[in-house]
Amino acid sequence: MSGSRQVLHSFLNRLDGKVVIITGGASGIGAEAARLFTEHGAKVVIVDLQEELGLSVALSIGKDMVTYYHCDVTNEMEVENAVKFTVGKYGKLDVLLSNAGIMDQPGSVLDMNLEHFDRIMSVNVRGSAAFIKHAARAMVEKGTRGSIICMTSCAAEIGGSGAHAYTASKHGLLGLVRSACGDLGKYGIRVNGVAPYAVATRMNSSDEETARTVEEFFSATGILKGVVLKVGHVAQAALFLASDDSAYVSGHNLVVDGGGASGIGAESARLFTDHGAKVVIVDIQEELGQNVAVSIDNAVKFTIEKHGKLDVLFSNAGVLDTPGSILDLNLEHFDRVMAVNVRGAAAFIKHAARAMVASGTRGSIVCTTSVTAEIGGQGPHGYTASKHALLGLIKSACGELGKHGIRVNGVAPFAVATAMLAVMRRRRSRWRDIVKPWEF
Repeated sequence: MSGSRQVLHSFLNRLDGKVVIITGGASGIGAEAARLFTEHGAKVVIVDLQEELGLSVALSIGKDMVTYYHCDVTNEMEVENAVKFTVGKYGKLDVLLSNAGIMDQPGSVLDMNLEHFDRIMSVNVRGSAAFIKHAARAMVEKGTRGSIICMTSCAAEIGGSGAHAYTASKHGLLGLVRSACGDLGKYGIRVNGVAPYAVATRMNSSDEETARTVEEFFSATGILKGVVLKVGHVAQAALFLASDDSAYVSGHNLVVDGGGASGIGAESARLFTDHGAKVVIVDIQEELGQNVAVSIDNAVKFTIEKHGKLDVLFSNAGVLDTPGSILDLNLEHFDRVMAVNVRGAAAFIKHAARAMVASGTRGSIVCTTSVTAEIGGQGPHGYTASKHALLGLIKSACGELGKHGIRVNGVAPFAVATAMLAVMRRRRSRWRDIVKPWEF
């Protein structure tokens, strides 16, 4: 093959011989990526709950290039089986495009439905975590220097006036990308994100007229004029990260937006009271916390009844998972960390903000995030994802609550000796194992 033909072949077959899993591949960005990836020589397994659509996409592209596999990303056993099916059929797995996601309706954080919040976090963050775990295991076992791509969002870079759960979930997913990148790099596996601006898909547009309205609105508000963002643009970004063109790119969130876009708690309680504040400590550590809240709503009501108002919420409760490989990620531990660090904070923000709005208080809500909300390292993966998600919630709630004069901010400490780390120390043989992820 001549030099010019070889270059042309490489350009037109950027995924030649590669095997790809695309979650959420039955529609929207996922379906477009399936078409584009097969055009560049890939064998694709579409993973989706939408069986009729998935089979239709596979048939339209060609069953010799695309296979549909029914899978619920929130079920780890189904995720593991989807990966095993792919490796069993094609002998390997080169690329994972974790694209499955759902969105909540924009609304007030004061009326946040935590069941909906749980569902969105389960699909958008936990589902991706499960697929990263099992896809990476398959790559490591085969010695494949693979590429893992997660569909984040511009909502992972900015905050607005909702949708709150979606914004939190995409920040959490970005945290997982950065955390997994540090873990999997030693195997030659790259982990990146693609963060599209608003694009018309089935997730936000039920019909063609709605899709046109979505495109017109966001095109008008976007910075780059003369171009309307389509699913094809997002698929092209994913193609770059899937191919060897991005061989030295990892931990990156590729934004496709046209240019828009108890230790600590106890000490804070002492400091706040030193400055004249009345403080209610909410904790489940009976040895340390004097008040054990039966529910978050009751904790806020208790505070109002006792002091007549609520001026400041310091949402500092948090747990830490043990550092370890994402290949061995325990999703029950992951769920616990996300529930305490993100869902718990979301619930307190909701009820504290309600109390402030009801009394006309121009209050302050402060959440303890972490430096891991700004960077990614070698784990702990659940903790890193949770703190990114919490940062997303802060940015999202800030945009809404500002109109009530309520400020929402985060405090991101470096590693500091607290009871949380002391527990970790007892669990591990060496203190160094705990602090190692934060060494630079």
